[in-house]
Amino acid sequence: MAIKTTINFDDEMEAALTELVKIDGSKKLAVKRSLIAEVKRRRRSQSMLDLIASWEADEGPIHREHLDWADSVLDRQGVAR
Repeated sequence: MAIKTTINFDDEMEAALTELVKIDGSKKLAVKRSLIAEVKRRRRSQSMLDLIASWEADEGPIHREHLDWADSVLDRQGVAR
């Protein structure tokens, strides 16, 4: 069953959509693919948080030294946190 939704875009959102249309070919495809990609990204993020919580429940908190090491690796790779 299809559901129709109206969304008002500001200039920034319109520019983003224009950029995505160049990749996906149409506004409809751009919006659909973007929504699906975002849901998948959020599910992966939540899965990682759930995994860490489960690990810590079984093994105890992650040691500060390990967290510092992981932060330094992410910094070297330019990952935004």
